Amino acid sequence: MTEMKNSVRQRANGTWEGRYYGADGKQHSVYGSTKNAVKDKLAAKRTEISQGVAITETDLTVEQWGREWLDNFKANRVKHSTMDNYNTYFRLHIVPYIGHIKVKDLTTLTVQRLYNQLERKGLSPKSIHDIHGMLHGMLDKAVKMELLRRNVSCNCELPRVVKHEMYPLSKEEVGQFMELAKNDLYYLMMRLDFFTGLRESELIGLSWDCVDFDKHTLRVYRQFVRIASGPDKGKMMYMPLKNGKERTITLTTSALNVLKEAKRKQSEMRLRAGSSWENEHNMIFTRENGRFVRFKTLYVHFKAIVKKMGRPEVRFHDIRHTFATLSLQSHVDPKTLSEALGHATVAFTLDVYGHSNEDMKQQAADQLEQLICQY
Repeated sequence: MTEMKNSVRQRANGTWEGRYYGADGKQHSVYGSTKNAVKDKLAAKRTEISQGVAITETDLTVEQWGREWLDNFKANRVKHSTMDNYNTYFRLHIVPYIGHIKVKDLTTLTVQRLYNQLERKGLSPKSIHDIHGMLHGMLDKAVKMELLRRNVSCNCELPRVVKHEMYPLSKEEVGQFMELAKNDLYYLMMRLDFFTGLRESELIGLSWDCVDFDKHTLRVYRQFVRIASGPDKGKMMYMPLKNGKERTITLTTSALNVLKEAKRKQSEMRLRAGSSWENEHNMIFTRENGRFVRFKTLYVHFKAIVKKMGRPEVRFHDIRHTFATLSLQSHVDPKTLSEALGHATVAFTLDVYGHSNEDMKQQAADQLEQLICQY
């Protein structure tokens, strides 16, 4: 172990500096407003070095350490979409503002000012939370690698995330939607979603190997998404599910009939298309030439229907919300629903659809009152 040698001097601005040789053999400095304060810091350093817990702070900048963290600790360890987001956030929102600062010189105030500036620029609270999560992870790894003493992002205040308003359809509105949509090219696709609550990327990516007509099940094990960055940027590709956990949905008779009808109609389209037919992924729902259904196309068809209903605010994702809400109101077990939706926990499902859970509680209370009042 390197012997600790100290020297204390007063600087021109009146503050005090203490110099010492650390466990790395290099000279370092501590600063304070008084000589005694600096002596105390040097004593603390002496103890750290003697106990083998001293940290040699890095001279790497935030950009340099961030690149190393992304390349060596995140690449190939997180989902492709997550890595896309990390790279985008880092390039657009970290490097331009704090990329030049040395990691050891970062302060909580510096990071807080970054978040405040991003909020003033109009970045959404959710995006700022995501950026914080990435930066926190990056600095946390620096602490574990003994490049930093503490994670300065821990005490930052973040803007409140406001949940997106949900616009589920009522039972009566679902019937109205089906009537208006029955002649639409993508009617069967949308109808199935009301029975399954699939995410749009899961619905578009469904292939015939997902269906077991004998067991009345639908296996959901991947999603079809557009790659946001990297060498495959812009391509539509299959990727793992949002939480990486596949699920199997038990289908109703009506849902099975939708799939049988989809199979029949696809056979007709294939005959009409002839040699121009191209369905390389054996997808269940396709365009008339066999190619995958574009997100934008499905969106346009859906919005045209809800506009006719007088509900233009309803989004395609609200089919999923409708499925969940009506399931809870029909007394479907929350755990069963949570598994069907692919949520990580039942608690998350009940939190998202708390309004329906309250309806269930009221229904239970009303039923109990009716039962007791009989006597």
